[in-house]
Amino acid sequence: MNEEADTGWPAQPRLKRAGRILFILGIAIVVGGIVLGLSVVLVAAYTGSLVIVSNYGGYAILAFLLGILLIVAGLIALILPGGFSKDAVWAMRSGPFK
Repeated sequence: MNEEADTGWPAQPRLKRAGRILFILGIAIVVGGIVLGLSVVLVAAYTGSLVIVSNYGGYAILAFLLGILLIVAGLIALILPGGFSKDAVWAMRSGPFK
């Protein structure tokens, strides 16, 4: 397959640091959304108002999805800082669809 000597990929601290930051930011957004969601529900239950919950729902869903996307992007940047391995790139280039 790959006849070159496998020297390994050099460490890429910037991409790993960015991945860690994205991951932590995503976790913070998801946890913050859950905490704020619980507090909004508690306030609505205490006051008897449903307007608070219905207005918050649209923003909470978008924040939750953004948090999930940031978590996935952070994990990808942490796990694959150098991109695909040389063997995977070689297999894709030698496939029937060039």
